[in-house]
Amino acid sequence: MDLDFSIILAQWPRLLWGLAYDLYFALAGFAIGCIIGFISYLGSASRSKIANGISYVYVQIVRGLPMYLLLLWIYFGIATKFGLALSGPQAIITAIGIMSSAFASEIFRTGYNSIDIGQIEAGKALGLSDYRINRMVLFPQVIRVVIPPLLNVFVICFKASTYAAVVAVPELIFAAQDISLNHYRPFEAYISVAALLITTMLLLSMLVNIVENRMPESRGL
Repeated sequence: MDLDFSIILAQWPRLLWGLAYDLYFALAGFAIGCIIGFISYLGSASRSKIANGISYVYVQIVRGLPMYLLLLWIYFGIATKFGLALSGPQAIITAIGIMSSAFASEIFRTGYNSIDIGQIEAGKALGLSDYRINRMVLFPQVIRVVIPPLLNVFVICFKASTYAAVVAVPELIFAAQDISLNHYRPFEAYISVAALLITTMLLLSMLVNIVENRMPESRGL
């Protein structure tokens, strides 16, 4: 097989821009997912049965939806039904945010459940309000517990960002498809994209491992 990577080298800036798009979509969607996930957790932790039920149903539905279907539903379904003109980047960020929120909600729930309830009772005995107990006692401990699994969710968000090619966003996979079609070099294009994605995933996984290894030291402070 005659391999020619000269075309890929000429298109290298385009591929790097595509990778940058993927990282941006992952980061923006992850941030939205953490916010929605925390709100969902608050619903599940509230004393309201209605809020509990809404949070539970939301998490179960979102966790069961494939990312591909979720993106198509947001980009085409919402636009058709409600007349909302969402751009490709807006659709992929929204889809990643919704998808990651279900994981984030469960992570926050696990983090708060790991805290000894005696600390809450001690805070109330000292006359602290629920807000101050959460801000001063619980949250600093919870954040140390949830950061490593949340970083793993970010890795999932990064992989999900490649679905942006479905809605014609010029990210990494879309750039590879265009190079393959216009220059008839599919093997070179996709193997280069695979190398970029694997390298980025390895770097992100190393970051997760570094944080996980340092978190026990933080708990001892």
